[in-house]
Amino acid sequence: GGYGAWRVGSHRVAAGMLITSGVCCLLAPFVLWQGPVWLQWALLALWGFAVVGDSPQFSTLAARTAPPESIGTALTIVNSLGFALTIVSIQVLNAAQAAYPEATEVLWLLLPGPVLGIWALRPILRSQSM
Repeated sequence: GGYGAWRVGSHRVAAGMLITSGVCCLLAPFVLWQGPVWLQWALLALWGFAVVGDSPQFSTLAARTAPPESIGTALTIVNSLGFALTIVSIQVLNAAQAAYPEATEVLWLLLPGPVLGIWALRPILRSQSM
């Protein structure tokens, strides 16, 4: 993410990570329960890379757009919201999996995260397009 952000911008790297995460989420019920083991591991590795790759970009965007006297507060809020959303996602997924143990589609409950993230990035993606 660091080199890519330097070359194309944090907003584009974050969007790419969110898109990758969303695609992995869509594919997960099929690959993780029906695919070969090597493909399962590849999907999990890619998804893990994508899920953690957007966070530093959001921190960079917050630091660059916040007033200088509020950068610390902005970073605290961005990181706190990120951790809170992660906790809620894990709890919802665990509850859904317990309620519907045979339903592989419960992983799709994670899909609103990347979709809403891309939607939230639209203004900066439009304003900083080449």
